[in-house]
Amino acid sequence: MTEKIATTEVSSRRLLKRLRDVMLQDTAIQDKLKSIVSVVASEMGTPVCSFYLLQPGDILELYATYGLNPKSIHETKLRTGEGLIGEVAIQKKALSFEDAQNHPSFAYKPETDEDDFKSLLGAPVLLGEHLIGVIAVQKEEQHNYTEEEIELLETVSMLLGQMLASVKFENKQESILHTPKDNHDKLEGERLVAGMGVGKVFVYSRLERVSNMVAGQESQELEKLKVGLEEMDKELSNLLSSPNMSAESLDVFETYKMFTKDKGWIAKITDYIHSGLTAEAAVQKVGDDMYDRMQMISDPYLKERVHDFQDLANRLQRHLIGKQTITSDVQLDDNTILVAKSMGPAELLDFDRSKIKAVLLEEGSPTMHVVIVAKSLNIPIVGNLHDLLGKVQNGDTVAVDAENGQVYINPADNILADFNKRIEALEKIRRKYGRIKNLPCETLDGVQISLNLNAGLSMDVFALGEGFAEGVGLYRTELPFMSSGQLPDTQQQIEMYKRVLEKADGKPVIFRTLDIGSDKVLPYAEYKKEENPAMGWRSIRVTLDRRSLLRQQLRAFIRAVNGGDLYVMFPMITDIDEFIQAKETLNIELEREAQKGGVLPASIHTGTMLEVPALLFQMAEFLPLVDFVSIGTNDLSQFLFAKDRSDTTVWEKYDVLSAPMLRALKYVADMCRLYKVPVSVCGEMAGHPLDAMVLIALGYRKLSMNPASLGPVKSMILSMDTKQVSEYVASVLGAKTRSLRERLRLYALDHNIAI
Repeated sequence: MTEKIATTEVSSRRLLKRLRDVMLQDTAIQDKLKSIVSVVASEMGTPVCSFYLLQPGDILELYATYGLNPKSIHETKLRTGEGLIGEVAIQKKALSFEDAQNHPSFAYKPETDEDDFKSLLGAPVLLGEHLIGVIAVQKEEQHNYTEEEIELLETVSMLLGQMLASVKFENKQESILHTPKDNHDKLEGERLVAGMGVGKVFVYSRLERVSNMVAGQESQELEKLKVGLEEMDKELSNLLSSPNMSAESLDVFETYKMFTKDKGWIAKITDYIHSGLTAEAAVQKVGDDMYDRMQMISDPYLKERVHDFQDLANRLQRHLIGKQTITSDVQLDDNTILVAKSMGPAELLDFDRSKIKAVLLEEGSPTMHVVIVAKSLNIPIVGNLHDLLGKVQNGDTVAVDAENGQVYINPADNILADFNKRIEALEKIRRKYGRIKNLPCETLDGVQISLNLNAGLSMDVFALGEGFAEGVGLYRTELPFMSSGQLPDTQQQIEMYKRVLEKADGKPVIFRTLDIGSDKVLPYAEYKKEENPAMGWRSIRVTLDRRSLLRQQLRAFIRAVNGGDLYVMFPMITDIDEFIQAKETLNIELEREAQKGGVLPASIHTGTMLEVPALLFQMAEFLPLVDFVSIGTNDLSQFLFAKDRSDTTVWEKYDVLSAPMLRALKYVADMCRLYKVPVSVCGEMAGHPLDAMVLIALGYRKLSMNPASLGPVKSMILSMDTKQVSEYVASVLGAKTRSLRERLRLYALDHNIAI
């Protein structure tokens, strides 16, 4: 194995050096590309290497090839999404096809004479998020491309991206990355932090893609990495010591410092330096790998952590190239609207916050950690603004209504006047949330509802201090496992869980055991390829099969609570035996701790996530065994309706506010009440006021959600009469329509329920 890795590193280094020599040649771009595909084919031992350039109209034109018919150059064209090359382009990630010609997406182009080539590996050529083209290699036999081959072609694509960024091609007057700006007056996005602001646009972008790719002396690059890590650590330490840092922002930077010392992350960067990349190129490559992995995750909370990692990688790269501060050459207007594709929380704090009136993002969700920091600073944010960077430019005047997710570019005077009225109305809502924060959370007819928090890092638990939430109804434990380069040991886990419990300050925290597999992949674990991973080897199935993993985590829970109350929830339980096995494993660890003279929890509560419909048919036998049940409505609806969570066309077709889903939820609530087992909902339904209204009508008295939903849901609860809503919901459960959402929405509006 060692010999194989060493050979790969030598091959990679030789390939990079040969490509660098080609790129330095003073020749036409067509000749350079011809040489590049020839070099790649030679070094990778493949008979075909081709490069396709993205042309206007989303057309991929064959621009250079080694091994295909040269007459097909400039003649063979594919739409993005057409054929295997088009599939690589539209997914913007490397794809391998062992039997390419029998793949359903294969598009045959007879002029290429590619009949004899069976396998294909393609990688997108990108500059940032912009697609430039696709580079691909082919072989005559069916071939399963290795990770080393895929990484090598990805590295080649990075080099091509840098070389082609500023090239002027034939008959094109501008850079291939030029995108004409549309002149739109109004943009629609998503409210991330409520508020309003008016100011001048400042477009923030992270460092350009690395241009210095190939290392000279490996030892110099390793030393540069060491110094860069030390400087970044000092920078974060200085931010931590700032007297103006809020408690939640401190938590953000404590987590950042934890990431900077992650041995697995540093080891991956070091490996790429050994393969011939510069330190900054290695950081970029590891960051790209992390981005690709996180993009495959469907869980929105976990997916949004990618912005934190991008921030961290950008911060380290900045130190590696000697640019000391992000804003060292930036002069902000006193009323600035900060615009970016995405942003990590530390990047926001690099600016003079007193001058920032709002933040606009092309991407984003309420669970982004920059949202946590911005909320503490009262900076409004609107996210998910499609093609934002193509529609605004530095100096534009922008009016931001983050409450409604609206952005007005260079607004007219009447719109600015209307903004003043909206600002006044928004202040009333803020004052309302402030007034209700400490009121009893009960409906008009006196039904008490417990609001709880969904969290995944200790910094998320800060919302408990805002007064809305009574505890953490779901603590996802998998994120630190996914972000680390190696399995956290018992002591590391104990420290992580202790921080969470300290932030909770005595309020209950329900720890969910590892929910990995499917789209939540550990970078250091091996997985077999599955046709339907969401229904495959994942969650409790993994940890019961790898019992040491479960035992280690349960041991960490026991020691972290240090004599306090322990709440453990097992995910994706499908049958009774799985829960019995999981609980027996917990008992083994409790006995082990007692024998070692350790401190046992004062009380132990074990429950399950109800996500698999099979559990609905075992309730009478199952409920006497558990202390509590929590419903994951996302997976339950996915399996109930056979709708793929990652496919929006299918996911949106089947509404959770439909009779089948509501009947299933009512049955669970009724059974849990009969057996006196506490039941809660921790899926997305709980965080939407209208959906939460229906859940309460069905009998649920405990809801767990993301921090941003706590205020709106509590406002709804205080305005509803449970008995009246329950009677109405019961009357429509027999409806034959696909969704009950519109009926329920109109009912809420008619009865002045704040949805």
